[in-house]
Amino acid sequence: MDIVTVIEEAENALRGKFRQIEKTEEYNQSKVLDVFRSISIGEEHLGSTTGYGYNDLGREALEKAFARIFGAEDAMIRPQIASGTQAIAKTLFGILRPGDMLLSAAGAPYDTLQKGIGIKEQSGSLKEWGISYAEVPLKEGQVDLEGIYKKLKENPNIKAVLIQRSRGYSFRSSLSLERIKEIVQLVKEHNENIVCVVDNCYGEFVETKEPIEMGADLICGSLIKNPGGGLAKTGGYMAGKKEWIEEIGHAVFAPGLGKETGPSLGLNPSFLQGLFLAPHTVAQAVKVSLLAAEVMIKFGFEVSPRPDEERHDIIQAIQFKDPAKLIAFCP
Repeated sequence: MDIVTVIEEAENALRGKFRQIEKTEEYNQSKVLDVFRSISIGEEHLGSTTGYGYNDLGREALEKAFARIFGAEDAMIRPQIASGTQAIAKTLFGILRPGDMLLSAAGAPYDTLQKGIGIKEQSGSLKEWGISYAEVPLKEGQVDLEGIYKKLKENPNIKAVLIQRSRGYSFRSSLSLERIKEIVQLVKEHNENIVCVVDNCYGEFVETKEPIEMGADLICGSLIKNPGGGLAKTGGYMAGKKEWIEEIGHAVFAPGLGKETGPSLGLNPSFLQGLFLAPHTVAQAVKVSLLAAEVMIKFGFEVSPRPDEERHDIIQAIQFKDPAKLIAFCP
């Protein structure tokens, strides 16, 4: 089977879906452009700070733009946040206190986050600070709403619910925005004071709305994935309700200093350019994932999502079921 011919046939078969992706890109690009225009992003925002990073005009404009684009009250974007895992962990340390409980609504979170929570033993974890944890396993690969409601009823100390939007490294479906909305509504009907945190990694700009618009209190993730547009060299973000962003700022830097500190270190241009290009970059990534699914199915591999399924993140899972085949694919 000639690979070039297979790819060409797959591209032709997917033209309709590619056009749908392009329409989402056009909508999101217009949204970003409108926000940049409303804030009057200009040359003065491309400067840099060092040291403490007080009064960084570019950083402040970037965070204002990010908050507006994602429908949030406030945002914090810093190169001092090196990964999505750090962004999520610092978000949880910012909003949780000893005696509180964290509930994971979509099964176990990323492996990289489990030590920070205390699922796996690690000094300095939430568990070591007296914060307990519970999770609702997936039911046949899907979020178990009844299980979430049962956990909420059983545990009055639940202060935050973590919702992982992307499939990440597991072979399960990513969460649609409508499913995230259902989870948030369920939580808020039980107790409106519980903070709903969405791990938004890999999902930004894939659809025309974001989890904050579905009722979530906070979103967090990495800049070296979708919202950095391929240009951000490092960095992470949190966005959502202003009161919680302030608390998270104290956890990231120091109590009393918060988000007033944090130098941009010359990265404002790449952060702003990356955010501007993100809708296009993400659209291209979704197209490539869709094409990979179509091609790999023709070669007999199991994929998720399949080409005919809706996509809620940029991740494409392919099961090789044979180490030799995997090594041959990724030498």
